[in-house]
Amino acid sequence: MRGSGKLIFVALGMLAAMQCLAADIDLSSRSDFTEMNLEFKRVDDPNPQSIALRVMLSPDAQGRLEQVTRQQMHQPLRLSINGILVSTATIQTVIMGPGLMISVPREIAGNLLPTLLEPPAT
Repeated sequence: MRGSGKLIFVALGMLAAMQCLAADIDLSSRSDFTEMNLEFKRVDDPNPQSIALRVMLSPDAQGRLEQVTRQQMHQPLRLSINGILVSTATIQTVIMGPGLMISVPREIAGNLLPTLLEPPAT
């Protein structure tokens, strides 16, 4: 392979690797949530292996989430709350808040729930 062919191959590989990087959004229940509600069970629940965490985001958290989802459209998004990875999904739309429903797998909820009980930041 000639020099220029190697350079194109390396550039394409780097471009593909960069597109596979997931976007991260780290939220803190103490400072980023102005309201939280948990739904543990519903008779008609389409996903009984998860609990529903409904939150209202602070203006700062809304802005960060909107910016990440706008800039990383169609890329994976890793959502962490209080340092715990709760979900990974592909960004399909810009998320503008303020309300957000997060489906948390029950095996992760066991670690997450105690952190949600910490008093809010003052």
